[in-house]
Amino acid sequence: MDAALQRLKHRGPDESGCFVGDDFVAGHTRLAIIDLKGGRQPMRDPGGRWVLVFNGEIYNYRELRAQLAGRWNFRDDSDTEVLLAGLVTEGARFVERLDGMWAFVLHDVASGDLLLSRDRFGKKPLYYRRDHARFACASELPALAALTPDVAITEDAAGIADYFRYGYALPGTTCVAGVREVLPAHTLRLRADGSIVQERYWAPSVEPWTGSFEDAAEQVRELLTQGVRRRQLASDVEVGAFLSGGVDSTTVCALAQESGFGTLRTFTAGFAEPTYDERAPAARAAAELDTLHTAEEIKPDIAAALATELPRRMGQPFGDSSLVPSALVASVAARHVKVVLTGDGADEIFGGYARYAGRLLRQRYHRLPASLRSIVERGVLATPEPYAHHSGSFLKRAHLFVRLAREDKDAYIGPPAIRKETLVQLVPGLGAGNPMSDRPWSDDPDELRHMLLMDCLVYLPQDILQKVDRATMMHSLEARSPFLDKALFEFAIRLPWQWHFSGLRGKRLLQAAMRGHVPDFIWDRRKQGFASPVSHWLRNWLGDELLAMTGPGDTGVVNAAGLRALLREHRAGRADHSQPLWLAYAYLRWRAG
Repeated sequence: MDAALQRLKHRGPDESGCFVGDDFVAGHTRLAIIDLKGGRQPMRDPGGRWVLVFNGEIYNYRELRAQLAGRWNFRDDSDTEVLLAGLVTEGARFVERLDGMWAFVLHDVASGDLLLSRDRFGKKPLYYRRDHARFACASELPALAALTPDVAITEDAAGIADYFRYGYALPGTTCVAGVREVLPAHTLRLRADGSIVQERYWAPSVEPWTGSFEDAAEQVRELLTQGVRRRQLASDVEVGAFLSGGVDSTTVCALAQESGFGTLRTFTAGFAEPTYDERAPAARAAAELDTLHTAEEIKPDIAAALATELPRRMGQPFGDSSLVPSALVASVAARHVKVVLTGDGADEIFGGYARYAGRLLRQRYHRLPASLRSIVERGVLATPEPYAHHSGSFLKRAHLFVRLAREDKDAYIGPPAIRKETLVQLVPGLGAGNPMSDRPWSDDPDELRHMLLMDCLVYLPQDILQKVDRATMMHSLEARSPFLDKALFEFAIRLPWQWHFSGLRGKRLLQAAMRGHVPDFIWDRRKQGFASPVSHWLRNWLGDELLAMTGPGDTGVVNAAGLRALLREHRAGRADHSQPLWLAYAYLRWRAG
C-alpha cells in the first residue's frame, strides 16, 4: 500500500491515511479543500462497520448534511462524512442525490461487500483489477500496478485497437490487460461471493424541450450562473480559473467575477509559435473582466521533458498531445491556488467543435456533382498540408474537410484519430476494438444530434476530462467544470441542435445567453483550442526521439517501416502526419516504461 500511496501523492500531498482490516487494506492521499482540519480518510462510521475512501467534491454537501442531520451525528464539516452518512443511511441510491464529481469505494466490513461509484461525467477516475480472490482498485493506473506488483503489465489488444482508432480507450476499458474502469454514472457492487454487478444510476432525458429560443437562452444563463457559484462556494480555499480568451473559459470567468467572491485569479500559458499561443486574447479578456491574471510562455525544454514523462504517468497510451500544454498551465495555476474553474464540456453540449460544422458542410457538399467535387479535392490535395493549427490556416481546414468528405459514413463513436489508410500503414493487422456498451440513449437518426450525444458519452470522459484530471492533479490542482453542472446539462441536452448553429458557426445559443456578460470581441474570434505544436516538434527533437525508438527492438503493434515513412513525409513538408506520429510516440513511450 505504501508504494501505491506514494504514486498518488501528487493527487493528495496534504495528508495520507491507511486502514488495515482483517482481509483488506484501504489507503488515501488528500488534497485538502473542504474542512481543512476534518475529513480524514479512510473514514469509518462510529460503529466501525463501514470504511470509505473518496476522491472528489460534493458541491451540495451542505444541503445534504441538513437533510441527514436527524439520522446522523456529524463529527466534522467535511463532504466526506456527508457522503458516508448518506450511503450508510440510504444505500447506493444516495448517489442520485449528489451534485459533484467523485470516485469512491465503500467497504462493508460485516458482509465483505464493496460499493464503487463514479460521477455522472467521469471527471474522477477509478480503475480496478480482479484476479482469483483478489480485488484491487485505484485512482490511477500506476498506483493500481503498485497494488498488484506480481502481475505483469501487458497490452490489451482490443484496448490498443481502440487507442489507435480514437486516441483513447473506450468507456469501461483500458489498454492494460485485466484492468477495467468503473463507468461514469454507474455504481459497481462486488459481493463477498465474488459476483460483480455494475448499474447505471443516471440517464438524462433527451425528450425535446418545447419552449422558445429566448426562454432557453435565459435558462442557460441562469443555470450556468448557479453552476459557477456552486463550484466557488464549495471550497475553504481560493478558487481561480483557466482563461484562454476563448468563449468557454471567458464565459466561466465572467460569471465567476460577477459572483461577488472578490477578484478572480486567472491563468494561461502559451507557446512562442503564434498559431498555438492564446496569451494575447487571454490578456485582453482578463483586462476587460478585471481579473488578476498570470500568463507564462511554455519553454521548449520544459515541454520536451513533459512529453517524455507524461505517457508514463498516464499508465496507458493517450493520444491527445494537448495534455502537454494543459499540464503546463496547471503548473502555473498551482503556484497560486488549489482549485480552478474550466470551460470543459461547453463544446459537446453547445456544438462548438469544428467537426460539427464540417458534418453540416459535408451534407451540403455531397449535393454537388461528383465531377465538381473531384476538381475541388484534387486542387486542395495538390497543395502540401501546412503545419499550422487549423484555427489559423484556411488551407489546413480545407485539407481536414476533404478528408472528412471522403470518409465513409460509419456509425459515429468518436472523432477518428487518424485516416484509415494511415492506420493501415502505421499499425497493419490491427484487430477489432471493444464494443460500445451501456448507451443511455438509442442511436439518433439525425447525424449531427447523434454526434453530439456520442461525444458527451465517449469523447468528453475518455479524452477531455481524463486529460484535464491528469494534467491538473499531477500538480495537486483540482479542476471544476461549471458547464457540466447536472441541471445545466439535463436542460441543454434536450434542446434542438439547430439552435446551436448560425450557418456553420456553433454556440449560437450560448452567445445569446451570455451576450452582455462576455466581452464582445470574444464572439468574433475563431475557435483555436489548446493545442501543442507537435507538427513543429516532429521536425526536430521529437522526430529524432521517435526515429531512435524505431531502431532495433520490439515496437509492438507499430510497423517501424511505416512509421519512418510517415516521419520522412512529415519532415519533408509533403503532409502533416503529426497526429499519427504522436499516437505512435505516446504508445512507444508507454511501452518503454
